[in-house]
Amino acid sequence: MTFEDATQIYYINKEIGELYKELAELKQQSFLKPITMSDMPHGGDTKDLFVEYTNSVLEIEDMIRYSLMKLQRERKKIEQFLDTVKDSELRLILRLRCINNMNWQEIGDEIGMDRRTASRKFYNYFKVAHNAH
Repeated sequence: MTFEDATQIYYINKEIGELYKELAELKQQSFLKPITMSDMPHGGDTKDLFVEYTNSVLEIEDMIRYSLMKLQRERKKIEQFLDTVKDSELRLILRLRCINNMNWQEIGDEIGMDRRTASRKFYNYFKVAHNAH
């Protein structure tokens, strides 16, 4: 597994978070036009706006579902990869970073080591693995 493969879950999670934000912002928007009083006839744009709004919501929800499926596939790959890592401390660091998306300070606090030591072990693992191939 490459460093890029190991970090995919982080970026997929970020992508999902952005999609949820976009969906929330969309759902807060009003698709109705303000009522104006005039003698002029009005067009029936409200229906078109509602259809456009509904299609946008469905599209974002489809993107979220697809991203969640990608997330599950990547997690399965990383779980299989973690089964091959013999060093339990390194395996835990990899799990906390790649699957749990913890930052280095959180990882250091969790396993009782300095955040720089945890990140160094993580990056050294991929540097050594890359040089071995």
